[in-house]
Amino acid sequence: MKTPSIANRIYDFMKEKSQFNQPFLLKNLYRQFQDVKDGTIREMIRRLLGERKLIKIKNGLYFLPNPERVLQSYAVNIMNIIDSVYLKSQDNERIGYRSGINFANQLGLTSQTASVEVIYSNHVSTRKREVKIQNNRLMINAPRVKVTNQNYKLLQLLDLLKDFEKVSEYELDQVQSKLLTYIKAIQISSMELNRIVEAYPLATQVKFYKLGAVNVITQK
Repeated sequence: MKTPSIANRIYDFMKEKSQFNQPFLLKNLYRQFQDVKDGTIREMIRRLLGERKLIKIKNGLYFLPNPERVLQSYAVNIMNIIDSVYLKSQDNERIGYRSGINFANQLGLTSQTASVEVIYSNHVSTRKREVKIQNNRLMINAPRVKVTNQNYKLLQLLDLLKDFEKVSEYELDQVQSKLLTYIKAIQISSMELNRIVEAYPLATQVKFYKLGAVNVITQK
């Protein structure tokens, strides 16, 4: 039986791990094919691009177009790109979260929206850098505490409280129930809770405890 070429192995892996029209990171290929030189992988990527089996979004970011599509044009959902690059790992583990005015809007704290999406992600080593993807602007930040499945909603709340007066059209006591409902499913130890809260400015900590958030978080 003939051994599949490196290009075919890469393409089959991408089809298995990523649905059509969903973004895919080049660094995931480096991680998967450690027996293949990075330069060889990049050359295979260029070959797949030339065969139109792969579409480039930006450096290091690609997606598989559906080969059965009727139209030759394509569209990539910017939210899917954000999810794949900054919010969830290849194993679907949480590595980031949305913040800012758009998150406040999602919770019903403001009617405003922002053209720049604010993201906190483990994939960022420095604070506040702007990224542009297909005419969409993202403000990417490094989180104060490493983001996990268990703590991301708590981090979202704390960042929201830090900038509350800037992003909310209501007083804190007017939206207390909304905020507590959002975090009520969090399960985290008292030690971890304290460690995370203490990573934020004192004024944010005061708002957090005034909100009564500790009482709705299940502490192990």
